[in-house]
Amino acid sequence: MRVADWPSVLAAFLKQKQSAEFNWGTNDCCLFAADAIQAITGIDNAPEFRGKYTTALGSVRALKRYGAGDIKSTFTAKFGEPKGRLSAMRGDIALVNVNGEHIVGVVFGDIYVLSDSGLATLPLGRAMCIWSIV
Repeated sequence: MRVADWPSVLAAFLKQKQSAEFNWGTNDCCLFAADAIQAITGIDNAPEFRGKYTTALGSVRALKRYGAGDIKSTFTAKFGEPKGRLSAMRGDIALVNVNGEHIVGVVFGDIYVLSDSGLATLPLGRAMCIWSIV
């Protein structure tokens, strides 16, 4: 369940991450999404992944070892069947394809995703699916 003032908490979280650099295992797309969920719910849904990898290959191995094999399957196992992008609400998690790779981002009007230089936004129309965070 989301905390009472979750919209302002999420806005502050995104502002804090605005210039945070991408870093495998501490600030990558999955942990960015998990951190946003923790900010608005108080629940850490990724403790089994934290501190377990430091590279792209390590993240793939972690998804296989601690998750359900890949990003989409792991988020589905944790948050239920994804929905279409038309059901997206602020604070939900979106799966997008960027340069042939699946990544997750946080819905806040647009989809906020991590880039090498901090946060970037993608239009909601780029979402392949959405996981509702309640």
